[in-house]
This record gives sequence, structure tokens and C-alpha cells, in this order.
Amino acid sequence: MLYTASFYDRDDWHGMLYRVSRSHPRGRRTEWETLPFLYPDRQLLVAYRNGDIDFDALSAAYIEGLENRRGESVQFQQWLDNLDTLGEFTLLCFERGDRPCHRRVLAQWLLLNTPGLEIGDLR
Repeated sequence: MLYTASFYDRDDWHGMLYRVSRSHPRGRRTEWETLPFLYPDRQLLVAYRNGDIDFDALSAAYIEGLENRRGESVQFQQWLDNLDTLGEFTLLCFERGDRPCHRRVLAQWLLLNTPGLEIGDLR
């Protein structure tokens, strides 16, 4: 079952934890696995933070990047093929609450591309 949460909202974490951001909070002990093939492109994040693109454009470009990496990365495809065996897992990044966040875009993409994957709370 798929969940999403902020690094800062520990009560929302379930099962295996995966960091899907390019970095993790400073001063925090690492408690999660890293999945670099799920990270948004650095230039994409810079463009969004600078206001050059809006969240819809970031989302579309991020999904395009996921599609491209899926075809290029054996590790990515193997992870996708085994999602149904993970049980509960949580995708983690920085944004809290209902603020726009790529982890929820990723969660929706995974749900569309992984038959049988169940949805938990997307926070």
C-alpha cells in the first residue's frame, strides 16, 4: 500500500520508507532508502523555485522524466516490477501538508503504472 508524507510528519510514515527528494533534512539521521531514479531533475526544480515554471509544468516535465528513466534504467524497472511485494511503503520529501509536491505526482503516476498497487494516505 502506497503512502506519501513529509520528512517532518513522522506520524504519517508507514512501512518501508523511501526518500524521493534530491536531499534530506540536515541534522536528521537517515531512516530511509534512497531512490535516485525517482528524483526530479535538478534544473526542473531550479526553474520551479525561480518561478520560471508553475507546478503544472513541473508535474508534466517530472512525469516525462519518469517515463524516460523507466525505459533507460533496469534498476527502476525492477523496483516497479516488485512494488506489489513491498507491503506498506511511504514516499518521503520535504513539503508539508497540502502544499504542491512532486511526491503526490509520483504517487499518482505509480498508481497508474502499477497494476494492483493500493493507495493509502497521500499527504
